Amino acid sequence: MTPLLLRVPATVWIVLVWAIAVLPNLSVRSFKWEEGNNAILARDMLARGYLLEPEILGLRFAEKPSLLPWLIAGTAWLTGTVDEWSARLPPMLAVLGTALLVHRLTRRYASAPAALFAAGAFMFSPLLLRKLAVSEPDTLVTFLSFAAFVVWWDGEARGRVTAGRWLACGGLLTALAMTKGPQTIGFFALGVAGYLVVRRRWAALPGLALCLGLPAAATIAWAAAVYRAGDLPVWFTYLRLHDLRVNLPHYLRERVRFAGGLPIDLLPSTILLPSVLVAWRRRARVGAAPSPILPPLVLYAGLCTLALLAWPGAKTRYAMPVAPVVAVMAGLAIEPLWRRRHWAGAVALATAVILFVYQAVLQTVALPFVAEDVGTTRRLGVAIDATVRAAPAPVFTIGRPQSNKLFYVTQPIRSVALSDASLSAPAWVLAPRSDLGRLEKLRPDLTVQEVATALPGAGLVLARIEPRPG
Repeated sequence: MTPLLLRVPATVWIVLVWAIAVLPNLSVRSFKWEEGNNAILARDMLARGYLLEPEILGLRFAEKPSLLPWLIAGTAWLTGTVDEWSARLPPMLAVLGTALLVHRLTRRYASAPAALFAAGAFMFSPLLLRKLAVSEPDTLVTFLSFAAFVVWWDGEARGRVTAGRWLACGGLLTALAMTKGPQTIGFFALGVAGYLVVRRRWAALPGLALCLGLPAAATIAWAAAVYRAGDLPVWFTYLRLHDLRVNLPHYLRERVRFAGGLPIDLLPSTILLPSVLVAWRRRARVGAAPSPILPPLVLYAGLCTLALLAWPGAKTRYAMPVAPVVAVMAGLAIEPLWRRRHWAGAVALATAVILFVYQAVLQTVALPFVAEDVGTTRRLGVAIDATVRAAPAPVFTIGRPQSNKLFYVTQPIRSVALSDASLSAPAWVLAPRSDLGRLEKLRPDLTVQEVATALPGAGLVLARIEPRPG
């Protein structure tokens, strides 16, 4: 590396690599997974101003707090519209912020190249690659949880966490609870509590209680503000508390899949974790203390992950908050391996480079070649808009709204049940053919005429309903 390149700040390299990996052709692919829900919630907030109880195509959304849609709405207020850019930018910036924190924390205990590796190992782990340019809250959860950990450790490493620092952690955890519910604070709460207990830091427990009290109070306030009869089963279902009966064979298969999938999802860092543990044991044999950051990192990553391993229905993405912590441990481990020219260091570095190249090629080269396929629902949304404008009438969808498909239909859409009396003619209906057939049987007063325009992959057909003559 030339002297000029060596003088470039590490943060510049991290931002540049992040930009190459996520920004090109960002809007080519239309929404997938839960992106449509978040974008529609943000659009509804801007249209109606209901921040606590926004709607998805006319259906009240109170499953969890909505920090990500709030951020999307704020970004769209600046850019002028809710689209792929305004929806995806907040989670993508959360990835960048976490990578910078990983670099900063690692750099305190390792060399500049090792800290850069740690940042890259975080950004390009398979777990992150799936969410790198996706408008879902997991990366925001990871950033807020890890930021709270870093703020706490900055005080703990100096020997004292002040009340102001506990309150700052509590503020970050409050935002975290408003992103995806109170269960997301588990990594910080269990990790920090476990460390304080192991170190017998009893005097610090009131500070931790103050810190955790803020997200608890915010969650209770949100629940009290939005509660309606029937919400409790919805919340229990979201928290996986609605039915704790376990089908043992299915449960075991699911848990084996979690245990086997998480190390793969956390590559390349997991290649180096055995070296971390070996070095720790070697230092323990000779009576030397491990790096002071290792115990809190291990407890933060390990305790809540063990809980997820046992929890029915938990997916590896729920463990995303461990990704930055594992990357820091990998950064601490790789430098001595490089010095000894150990194969694990070379393999980990090569894996990180391969994953980055894969993402860069996918984003800059491959996406334009498949633009026709990944942007189909956007084009069909335009076609449906044109069809509706030619014969204006209310637009309905039947059953659970398929937000990724229907986001691109800019005409107002309301989700209704087949038996809903408000489904009156004339109107347009986007629904599966089976539901259209049932509608004709339930409502003999209506005629249903299917139109050629449809949304592939969703099973939705556009139909026109009119009063039956006579």
